[in-house]
Amino acid sequence: MDLSARMSAAKAAGKSGVRMAALESMADAFACERFLSEVWRTGPDHPPIAADVVKAMADAGSYVMGAFDGDLLLGACIGLWGPPGRPGMHSHIAGVDAEARGREVGFALKLDQRAHVLENGADRITWTFDPLVARNAHFNLGKLGGTADEYLIDYYGPLSDGLNHEDESDRLLLRWDLLGERTLAACDDNRPAPAAPVPPALLDIEDDRPVSRPCGEETVLVAIPPDIDHLRIRRPSIARDWRLAVRETLGALLADGARLTGFDKAACGYVLTRGEGR
Repeated sequence: MDLSARMSAAKAAGKSGVRMAALESMADAFACERFLSEVWRTGPDHPPIAADVVKAMADAGSYVMGAFDGDLLLGACIGLWGPPGRPGMHSHIAGVDAEARGREVGFALKLDQRAHVLENGADRITWTFDPLVARNAHFNLGKLGGTADEYLIDYYGPLSDGLNHEDESDRLLLRWDLLGERTLAACDDNRPAPAAPVPPALLDIEDDRPVSRPCGEETVLVAIPPDIDHLRIRRPSIARDWRLAVRETLGALLADGARLTGFDKAACGYVLTRGEGR
């Protein structure tokens, strides 16, 4: 058992003012279904995951956890174990109440999940996230110390929720090495990655729009919009332009073997180092 990971998780939960509790009963499962429907804005008739599936996953030994402030559910996370011989967990869905943003409830949930996986003999977690959502990119790559090397085009097909709207469901596959140097620094030592000069942009932003720029440097920036949710509502055609531009730039870089080294929050972009074959 990794005691430092559990201690870090307990510290994060205390800082957020939440307690972690497994969602095991049928009542818990229905509460989780309702909560995730609200977070993902699907409406009660089309929850992202049904209560009976939540209960079945909990019964099967998956990670089904809630973060509570008193009796109020503020966050939930569900992860599935991989097949025998490939020790690891895939985190299927997670969400935090919008009113609780700023309390780092999501960080507390993820550190609890990390401790749980390490306590059960595995050392990695994977999940997917939308590469256009800046807050998630910063959280996953910067706050948690994860990385990604695979771009998945329209991975889930059409999603009937109030976040993705009509956009295609491109995703980055995140890999979280739970005992890796970047993870240990971010989660156990509370040491953020050292600041580095912002590299030249291969994909830039101008008047909300994506702009490609010629760049022969080894390390490059692929910018994304600061608030894609706003663009999807107010300027949907520009949001679609961003989907294609990031797919063609970030997706192509990763396919060619570039290494994603982080996310620059101030510049709002992915930092990648290209290989010799560029």
